[in-house]
Amino acid sequence: MQLVPRSFRPHALPASLLGGLVLALSACQPTPPAPATAAGDAAATPAEAAPAPADAMIEGRATYRERMLLPPGSRLSVQLLDNQLADTPRAVLAEVEVEDARSSPIPFRLPYDATELRPNGLYGLHASVRGPDGRLLFVTDTRHAVDPASDAPIELLMKRVAGRAAPDTPGEVPQAGLTLQCGDLRVDAQLRPGDGKAMLALSGRQLVLASADDGNRYEDDLGNALDTRDGAYALSLAGQPAVACTPVETPSPWGAAARRGIAFRAAGNEPGWHVEVGTGDAPRLKAELDYGTRTVEVERAAAQGLGYAGTATDGSVVRLEVERTACQDDMSGESFEASARLHVNGETFRGCGSFPAP
Repeated sequence: MQLVPRSFRPHALPASLLGGLVLALSACQPTPPAPATAAGDAAATPAEAAPAPADAMIEGRATYRERMLLPPGSRLSVQLLDNQLADTPRAVLAEVEVEDARSSPIPFRLPYDATELRPNGLYGLHASVRGPDGRLLFVTDTRHAVDPASDAPIELLMKRVAGRAAPDTPGEVPQAGLTLQCGDLRVDAQLRPGDGKAMLALSGRQLVLASADDGNRYEDDLGNALDTRDGAYALSLAGQPAVACTPVETPSPWGAAARRGIAFRAAGNEPGWHVEVGTGDAPRLKAELDYGTRTVEVERAAAQGLGYAGTATDGSVVRLEVERTACQDDMSGESFEASARLHVNGETFRGCGSFPAP
């Protein structure tokens, strides 16, 4: 006889018996190790160095020599600048304004992000005071070198800005000079409503625009135009869409060179350098190298094609090669009319240049 097993159906256990069984089983489980103490964790994991604070502070004071009070509502502005990005909008790393500045000295505290500083970077401070009407009253005329990590006391000496006097020479045309930041481009403008012209210096180039639209716009036949309507500025180059412009304090070095009558100027990056050549048959050549830490000067340079050569006052052999070919600055993106190579005792500096004097 064959036995066929029946399916097994367990019966429900009483609650008291089930509880006892659970307790018994749990007692058989191994006890987990106790969590490590804080001291144990510290011993097991190497300590990580705390990151440098992102917010740091530069403290100092801005002064001027005149014994005078500032108009009520005057403001002090102090900027931390990256010298390696000079003349570009990215040069300003931090800025602070002190409201209601009244008299010298004017203390300031300038916070900045320390993580934006580069090892072996070169930095400077710029200070200015504007009156309640926005007019520039005092400004530092040189960039004050600064080590942001140093605790040395900082004093920025500002010079008074002379007011623009009316012309006293018969026939002289009154003009308004200003510097505009148009996107990434810095433009030096001389507006001459008296004779209906605007002189623009940008990237070393000179543009002469004629007045149009009752003096609210200056333009030429190449699609270049400066709109000055209602005190707002906009620049269009070669027929491209107009870019809004904002007046700024610091003129571009190219515009300043044009006003000084410099015949040729070139500049480059990494390391930052620039050279300026005067006019005449044997012009003066002056170069500032390595972010301005070295100066080389040739009193009487000899022309060699578009370039120049000579022996500097310190005995360095200097040769400047210039080619009239389109050149673009590799940091600012500005376009120039010439490329340049400056050789000093076998060391070569490459950059872009122009002939700023009209």
